[in-house]
Amino acid sequence: MKNRTGRIPKTVLALMLALLMPFSALSCSETAPEDPSAAGDPPGQTDPAAENAPDAEPEETALKAELPDKTFGGAEVMFLTSKHLGFDWYTSHEIYAEEMDGTLINDAVFTRNAQIEQQLDVKIAETKLPDCNVIAKNSINADEDIYHVVMPYINSTISLATQGLLLDLNGVPWIDLEKPWWDQRANENMLIAGKLFITTGDIAILDNECTMVMFFNKQMIADRGLESPYELVREHRWTLDKVREMADGVTNDADGDGRLTHSDVWGLSIAGNAPISMYFGAGERIVDKNEEGSLSFSIGSPRSFDVFSKVMEVCCDEMMLSAHTAGDTGYNTVAAMFNESRVMMVTFALVDINGMREAEFEFGILPYPLFDENQPEYDNLISTGLVSSVSVPITCRDQELTGAVLEAMAWGSVSTLTPAYYDNALKTRYVRDEESGDMLDIIFATRVYDLGFISDWGGAGSLVTNLYNGKSADLASGWARIQKVAQKQLDKALASFEELQ
Repeated sequence: MKNRTGRIPKTVLALMLALLMPFSALSCSETAPEDPSAAGDPPGQTDPAAENAPDAEPEETALKAELPDKTFGGAEVMFLTSKHLGFDWYTSHEIYAEEMDGTLINDAVFTRNAQIEQQLDVKIAETKLPDCNVIAKNSINADEDIYHVVMPYINSTISLATQGLLLDLNGVPWIDLEKPWWDQRANENMLIAGKLFITTGDIAILDNECTMVMFFNKQMIADRGLESPYELVREHRWTLDKVREMADGVTNDADGDGRLTHSDVWGLSIAGNAPISMYFGAGERIVDKNEEGSLSFSIGSPRSFDVFSKVMEVCCDEMMLSAHTAGDTGYNTVAAMFNESRVMMVTFALVDINGMREAEFEFGILPYPLFDENQPEYDNLISTGLVSSVSVPITCRDQELTGAVLEAMAWGSVSTLTPAYYDNALKTRYVRDEESGDMLDIIFATRVYDLGFISDWGGAGSLVTNLYNGKSADLASGWARIQKVAQKQLDKALASFEELQ
């Protein structure tokens, strides 16, 4: 059941929903029922896919958290979460719900929290603020024991870690980071000097929302007799070359004015973050673990040059809707064109599905393409600048309480928040087909967290985007210009982490 991400595919979710009884009824010494049919679904959650799910041994699926065999006397656990002033969908909504309101995510959070509060005799509370990272920093530096958990956006949380303001999650009691409700890719990719200060998992949904994906118009594919993108993904033939080939054959001067403009039909749109998403999708990284287990730059390697060259061939193709062809490729412009069937494939984040509700056709979700068919697996970048992460401040006085509640919330989310998120993405957001759910399983299982992209040491994380904006395919020269500064900043960051206890 356990995979590299810690995410749980829908087929396994269906089994877990059938096998797990409400966890508030179980103490840490109790076991799951031997007869799966006796457990039923957790409150408010059903999944018709469970009826057709394959047989599985209960011990493989009915994992449960190991929690303290004690209660905490009504103690409050305060979360500091992020509020986005411009777009509410980047605000954290997965931690606290005041009451049931009939919406999927809110009610899943309320149900999960009510179960945990009853089981552990705690009170889950939240302070939701903009500038969450600044508030957290000031509170920790003032030695205030106000927040048990701080959840700024990942890119800003790194600075809290380098300043020694966060606890190594490996040492927080009751948190078992090897369990599948914690994102194993996050645990692996954000481990520095053997320490993990930031992670995520089923407890959160902004990591899902900010995962980079592609959407496609099914009718445009069918009308042109093109291969099914779903089949291409399954057969490991969804590559950069295939995407370019399909898109080039669709773009045309629909209004007959002799120019390709926003009034015409396009095969593929290139958003501003599509080049870096394609770069990661093709299996490349900014930094990666070296043989010593430390971080070193992988950008600047021979393969990175090959990948970037192919990415630029796609993104700067004159048959693509991009900043270098038609000009404006902002979200509002491209979403309107997609809804009007004037772009066959678009490059967005999963959260951008919110803008597709005007579409009068069926559309699907896809991972970013492979470099070639020899690439072992798909890779999908998370735009971490707006993804809340889980961290515990060094000022947290009761680590046992905090760890127990975090573990319970992450585990409890498996049977509440995660299926609610899938339902919200696949049903209430106008994606009807089961195949898009299969694609989400692939996407969530192959996501990329890259500390070089997150920290942008010496400008390394933004180099691909900057070169694309300048329409330069010369990654070698671009990397040579910043390499010394980037290496110096990386070395300094690694040294600071080594010094932390």
